[in-house]
Amino acid sequence: MKFRRLAEKGRIGRLTLRNRAVMSPMGTDFANHDGTASPRLIRYYEERARGGIGLVINEYTGVDEIESVPTNYNLRISQDWHIASCEQLTDAVHRHGALIFAQLHHAGCTSNPLLSGRTPLSPSGIPAAPGAPSPRAMTPDEIKTAGRKFTEAAVRCKKAGYDGVELHGAHSYLIGQFFSPYYNKRADSYGGSFENRMRFISEIIDGIRAALGGAYPISVRICGDEMTPDVPDTLSLSDGLAIGEYLQSMGIDAINISNGSALNANANCDPYSCSPGWKKHVARAFKERMSIPVIATNTIKDPAFAESLLEEGVCDFVALGRSLFADPDFIRKALDGREGEIRPCIGCMFCRERLLVHRNSVACAVNPRMGREYVLDRVERDAAGSPVAVIGGGPGGMEAARVLSERGFAVTLYEKSDTLGGTLNIADKPPHKELITRLTESMSLALKKLGVDVRLGAEATPLSVRELSPAGVFVACGAQPIVPELPGVISDKVCTAEAVITGGVNPSGRVAIIGSGLTGLEAADLLTERGAEITLVEMQNEVGPGLFSVIKNDIMSRIGKGSLRILTGHRLMSVEKSGGALKACLRDEAGGETSIEADYMVMAIGVRPDKETVEAFEREFGQNRVFAIGSATRQGRIYEAVRDGFDRAFTFIPNG
Repeated sequence: MKFRRLAEKGRIGRLTLRNRAVMSPMGTDFANHDGTASPRLIRYYEERARGGIGLVINEYTGVDEIESVPTNYNLRISQDWHIASCEQLTDAVHRHGALIFAQLHHAGCTSNPLLSGRTPLSPSGIPAAPGAPSPRAMTPDEIKTAGRKFTEAAVRCKKAGYDGVELHGAHSYLIGQFFSPYYNKRADSYGGSFENRMRFISEIIDGIRAALGGAYPISVRICGDEMTPDVPDTLSLSDGLAIGEYLQSMGIDAINISNGSALNANANCDPYSCSPGWKKHVARAFKERMSIPVIATNTIKDPAFAESLLEEGVCDFVALGRSLFADPDFIRKALDGREGEIRPCIGCMFCRERLLVHRNSVACAVNPRMGREYVLDRVERDAAGSPVAVIGGGPGGMEAARVLSERGFAVTLYEKSDTLGGTLNIADKPPHKELITRLTESMSLALKKLGVDVRLGAEATPLSVRELSPAGVFVACGAQPIVPELPGVISDKVCTAEAVITGGVNPSGRVAIIGSGLTGLEAADLLTERGAEITLVEMQNEVGPGLFSVIKNDIMSRIGKGSLRILTGHRLMSVEKSGGALKACLRDEAGGETSIEADYMVMAIGVRPDKETVEAFEREFGQNRVFAIGSATRQGRIYEAVRDGFDRAFTFIPNG
């Protein structure tokens, strides 16, 4: 077997896991408003169990619905009436041979007062991060009450069929706040010395052992290193190791190593620029120091890297997070020798953006079924070889072709270029975007294995497609970059950001980039690496309007190391030649005019959907047989394209 260590059985306490892959706990907001496990949540976890994972540690599960309300839809087991739905969840996971732990959680100072209507609790009244809501310090009686709620929740977990529990002591939640000298300034028996700061979790562990006996497995998740060395009193690796050794002395059965805190969330959920294994030294330090099993996340995007972590002795169990959002069958495909078919997480942070910015449930940019498994079951073969045409081999077109082929349609995909990928072949060119290439490869391989008739270098027309007599035509022709119709814009020194990213044009010297959306920033990132002097011009009042701050700040941290000038609130009016250079004339919001000189002007002001192509096919085949996908009708990202492709193909019913 190629991934021998990954497939190897492992033990946590009295339990035997079928392999060494663990699903890391990740918030989804799929539960019901009352905290019960919804059909949506249950089906989501069942899908990952069916995909071959050894152990599911489900998302943070509230022990208190009054003082701890982090979101509107977080899972809870704080009352006896939560047991029944959680039993449905554990049954669903067990049906497929996986084990499941509940991650018991109290938000502490990260509870949302707008949702709870109460001032959040904390050890000492320290906010989770600068600007966060101010909590109040807990009384000794409140600390005892919170500890009892963890014990009572663990008892309910056993009744609901959970194989064990994990105590969430990471990421600036209540247990982690007691660990931390930054948050814990108490002068009583719960603060000050190391032993006092461990007292809260010690009483929780003792309470669970007294209620359930010594055999019921307990894991604890901690931040091995909060990775905030410039912030006094936050936890370093040496502090994390001391906490781990203390917990081991308390008799816990496993330790789950994460990193970061509310002051550095990227060390926990990192963007695409972070290389797999960049924090494995933390997990290795615990593995070398401790005798209980070590579970660890490490930005795992492929099974070969997971195998290497086990081979190197970095950890005993690899924890997979967003990779299981992207592909619930990650482990099954790996152990079946089909690792090339794994649809990879691309680190785009769309899932986290949904939770933190939009206050919505999680969704995945590359997996349109994620969170919708309960209404969109796996594709069934229900077609009888009817011909269909897909126009465009970008992400939306490839997804539509895959689903249609799996349903049994005879699919012909037309792609006018000589490679599949469409806009993915632009998106993968900026720095650190290699995962996009792997996405294209995995989607292309799926079409090859399904036998889709892929016609590269073939620009489809209504006339050429007519010969198929298609039952349906799926138009995923994409969009074209906008070049403004302004004086002087047409010049060999004026180009689109897409041309820069793909290497069609190689600007140097002074470069003005008009527009600071994602494509503009990525062009700036690429040119900064080459030593260009960048001026970013943005008509809005901030750079990267609408971009998730994690992604924007990550790119800006690299651009800012070069020669950078930023002009927000300025609109491009014209471009003039100025000697051997170009002069961009700009107007600000007050009507004032200014100008900048540059050797090149790069246009990054968006794209225009190709509605003309859609309408041409509608005229030929009728609107009821033509389905537009993604950017063919509206601006969007990979998420919209892939989801459109899936949905149109999944719900398509041929006439007659």
